[in-house]
Amino acid sequence: MKDKDELINNSNILQKCVWMDSNVIEYKLCDKNFDCENCQFYNVMRNPNYRVEDRLNKMQNLIDIFENKINSIKYDEKFIYLRNCFIMKQVLPNTYYLGLNPIFISFFDNANIMMKYDQNRSFLKGHTVVQFFDEWGSINLSAPMNFSVYDRVQNNTYDLVRSKWIAIICVIQQDVSVGQISKQEWDKLHKKSIEILEEIKSFYPQVGPTMMDGGNKVKYLYQLIGKEKFLKILNYLTV
Repeated sequence: MKDKDELINNSNILQKCVWMDSNVIEYKLCDKNFDCENCQFYNVMRNPNYRVEDRLNKMQNLIDIFENKINSIKYDEKFIYLRNCFIMKQVLPNTYYLGLNPIFISFFDNANIMMKYDQNRSFLKGHTVVQFFDEWGSINLSAPMNFSVYDRVQNNTYDLVRSKWIAIICVIQQDVSVGQISKQEWDKLHKKSIEILEEIKSFYPQVGPTMMDGGNKVKYLYQLIGKEKFLKILNYLTV
């Protein structure tokens, strides 16, 4: 029994990271077989440009970018704002461009995401119109009212930054009023979106463990806050 305990103790000593062994950090075992030059954690510790404080600042800057984008979005009288993060712009009587609310788009930053259309030409209120998906998961956007599709203006890869429009549709006026949200409801959505980012900002030192450990570079919001929380935000916006 004594020999077994001694073997375990010796094994733990051998696995100690060099930074732990030199008392720079409290606890970390080596999982790279002491191949320090190819260890991300070792390189982070050696490189002051990747210190925790700097990486936290970079994360805060990322959140600030999102917040500034949403703050810059103003209510546009030329658009008809709809439930489930859709918008419309009239081009002819009963004919509209159908697109996505810029507030919703802002949470994706510059990501090109995949888009899957329902192939129906006629949609009833509540039926799924389109699904967006990527590494963070997927979300379905359902019809805020009854409408018919004349044409689709996007392929399966959707560039959220360059174009907000996804289809040309036909909808009668009485159905427009069913799906439309008021200016007050838009203001509430806009305010809540900013509050969500403020909450993330106050929480960000506790998130992103891979950032603290020399992991993958964070480019998108879902990488910073986690896929589950990101999906919760999207689902909240589309209620």
